[in-house]
Amino acid sequence: MSKLYEISERYKNIQVLLDNPELPDGEIKKALDNIGEEFDLKVENVAKIISSMDSDTEGIEKEIRRLQEREKIMKNRIKGLKNYIYEQMQVTGKKKIKGVLFTLAIQKNAPSVNILDENAIPEKYRVPQPFKLDKKAILTDLKQDI
Repeated sequence: MSKLYEISERYKNIQVLLDNPELPDGEIKKALDNIGEEFDLKVENVAKIISSMDSDTEGIEKEIRRLQEREKIMKNRIKGLKNYIYEQMQVTGKKKIKGVLFTLAIQKNAPSVNILDENAIPEKYRVPQPFKLDKKAILTDLKQDI
């Protein structure tokens, strides 16, 4: 069976032959019919491949969601276990535990600021920012002009 691009090339060749007045009409129609059936079959087979690949991508998307949920569960368990270790070290008063593979320590982290209302912050703490283009608005306007 020929490749789809080869069949398309044959169609182009027949179109060139159509300009030849010496070629009988019966021969051209016969060639066109043969190519047409082969072309239709090939296109249908390509559509089957597309359908199969589409099903595969749906399965992959489901698997990605399943793995993302599993990742979320694992991260929450890790966080819970870290909190458990921290709480138990606090209760026992231990600041550092040196093991064979791991050394665990409670340490002071730099303080952080959590802003609830940016409008309540005085002007002296504001840093000017460079402007930023609104590309979505530009795209919307361009689409309206078309």
